[in-house]
Amino acid sequence: MSSHWFFLLAAIAVEIVATAALKSVVSAPWLVAFLPLALIGLSFALLSIALRVIPLAVAYAVWEGLGIVGIAVVGHLLFGEHLTAERIVALAAILAGILLLERGVGDAPVRTAQGRPA
Repeated sequence: MSSHWFFLLAAIAVEIVATAALKSVVSAPWLVAFLPLALIGLSFALLSIALRVIPLAVAYAVWEGLGIVGIAVVGHLLFGEHLTAERIVALAAILAGILLLERGVGDAPVRTAQGRPA
């Protein structure tokens, strides 16, 4: 696994923490509310590093998809939100979609915004 996947996984973890923090600071002092914003900024910075090698469609799908699944689990564990059978099936469908998208990209060469190989 390349280091860019590590940056993508770190971006996902930070996004999950940021989203959980956002729910936690709803009634906190306004200064504390900037913590989720800073974390989301860090998540985007880590994602931008991953995008240097990982194709955009794959990186974004993995980032958002695993973020959705992760925050659903965190919501269940920390905030008592319900994971019904239908929600679990929906989360499994998201994961299946990520896998299908990643497999469909294959080993095509990554190109820069100007169309040149990276």
